[in-house]
Amino acid sequence: MLKENAVVIDYHAGIATVKCRAQSACGQCAAKSACGSAALSELTGSATEHFFRIETITPLKPGQSVEIGLAERSLMLSTLLIYLLPLLAIVFSTLCAESLFSHELYSAIFIFFCTALAFLAVRLYAKKLQKKSSYRPVLLRVL
Repeated sequence: MLKENAVVIDYHAGIATVKCRAQSACGQCAAKSACGSAALSELTGSATEHFFRIETITPLKPGQSVEIGLAERSLMLSTLLIYLLPLLAIVFSTLCAESLFSHELYSAIFIFFCTALAFLAVRLYAKKLQKKSSYRPVLLRVL
């Protein structure tokens, strides 16, 4: 189970809205001053906030610190879905376009269209997965 600390923003009728900050590993090591990834992380402002809705029977108050968790299996499957499916779509559509079209412009349009369809499929499937309880974060404990 992956764990993260969060702050309760709102609680109403068994649904808590919590906020947690995305933390980057960049900037934590000794090579920070010479690292391009750390500089890029600072430039883009990678410390963004994420909001989640969590079902809980524990009454919470705004401002409380809580620990939330997400099953590792669901995170791994989601990551594979997001990265692997579009990558495979690009590779296979490139191979198909090479044999189907003689003009590069048509090949590029075909590859773009197939990749866009892959991203659309990922989005639709992610919405379906979002309804499953195993893909939602859970409240582990109140800090």
